[in-house]
Amino acid sequence: MSPLKSRPSDLFSQPAPLWLRSGIYGLLALTCILFDHHYHRLEKVHQILRIWTLPLQELARVPLWTEQEIGRHLTTMERLQAENDALRHELLGQAALVQQATLLDRDLTRLRALRQLGSSPQFAGQVCRIIGSARNPFVQKVLLEGGASQGIRTGSPVLTDQGLMGQITRVYPDESEVTLISNRNLTIPVEIERTGLRTLAMGTGHQGELSLPYVPSETDVRVGDHLLTSGIDGLYPRGLTVATLTSVTRHPSSAFVEITARVNAGTDTYPDVLVMTSDTSFQNLPALDNLPHSPIHKKP
Repeated sequence: MSPLKSRPSDLFSQPAPLWLRSGIYGLLALTCILFDHHYHRLEKVHQILRIWTLPLQELARVPLWTEQEIGRHLTTMERLQAENDALRHELLGQAALVQQATLLDRDLTRLRALRQLGSSPQFAGQVCRIIGSARNPFVQKVLLEGGASQGIRTGSPVLTDQGLMGQITRVYPDESEVTLISNRNLTIPVEIERTGLRTLAMGTGHQGELSLPYVPSETDVRVGDHLLTSGIDGLYPRGLTVATLTSVTRHPSSAFVEITARVNAGTDTYPDVLVMTSDTSFQNLPALDNLPHSPIHKKP
């Protein structure tokens, strides 16, 4: 066997330690910096390296730019959402104000009509506000703000700007009870405006509904005819609007026509009413001269 040949140790054939390499590279970098600072010999190298590394610099900025854009977008969305919510709340408030203004304008228009009606000597009265209604819907009664201390008396007709609504049936010191004409216990002498036919209208107990049970079947009566107070009872002045006919049914086996009417003055749309307080109920009665019986006198 041939003896093993030994190789002489070579310093550069072995990998240098990390600290040595770091020191050499650091010294080389420091030398380049000092050389460039004093002699400005590496300016072209800077430009070339900047051109080569520019894409890498821009690529490195992408995460930061993305984060900034997302943050800006989220901030804008939050601000717009807050502004949208504020505008929505403001719009709702304005809508409520508009609705209240519309309601007040409507009430004011009706109140003016009532006051204009009450200024007439024939319909002199006092404007009162509805403050309550009966809990039982079949009773057909409401409560007014105004009673005996305001000059309201039992039996006084109650009107709206659309016609007759009811009659005062009970008076308290500062409140009054009104029985609506749709009450089943209330009967009103009426006449059909188109033909002048006089008959009786009775409440059905249903909200805003009347019936005419005593109209003969051969009578000329139609849907849409208007009913007015005839004034023959001495309580309601003649010519007040009462209701409009909504149904006319003739049965061959009946001598009377089945008629229903809708009251024009509803309590669900009129917060203010006119209570007649003057003694003018008999002004529109026909003359009773040359009659065999004694003239009618108003009850005290």
